Amino acid sequence: SSSTLAHFCHQGPDHGTMFRFLAFALASRQILADESWQDTPILTSLWQATSSKDNDAIDRLLDSSESVVLSRSGDGRGLAWWAWEFQNDYVLASIMVNGGDILSEDEDEAGKAAMAMCTENPDCNKDALVQKAKSLMEDVKRRKEQRAADREKEDFDDDEDEELGDDEF
Repeated sequence: SSSTLAHFCHQGPDHGTMFRFLAFALASRQILADESWQDTPILTSLWQATSSKDNDAIDRLLDSSESVVLSRSGDGRGLAWWAWEFQNDYVLASIMVNGGDILSEDEDEAGKAAMAMCTENPDCNKDALVQKAKSLMEDVKRRKEQRAADREKEDFDDDEDEELGDDEF
């Protein structure tokens, strides 16, 4: 309540107030995590495309939704986890181009950051993978811009076709 919050702020916390506040904060965080961490068809498709290094599918999926780069599955993992797990430099580059942070300390359900999928794997060289991903960013960005231009042209062509009407031909 607001009187409890006022007491907390002005009088200093007593142990009961502090406990209730912490319990509420933890419960709220879990509720938010549960709401935003959901298995979805697009995340399944992203996992499949990442694991099989299907760059065209990655491009299509990322083009279809701006928020998918940050979406998380039921276990709290998402595109960054899978990119690190499968050492997919193209996906890491795509995450960065689309506004994601491949070095984020955000944790999954098990308390692991995405890059732990690499740093805990002796066959994965994190620094080399980051360097390779950064070297791919310009190409990924250029391809993304070209796809956007192509879609815009298609939309323009579709508008022109509608204006002509079916009775013209």
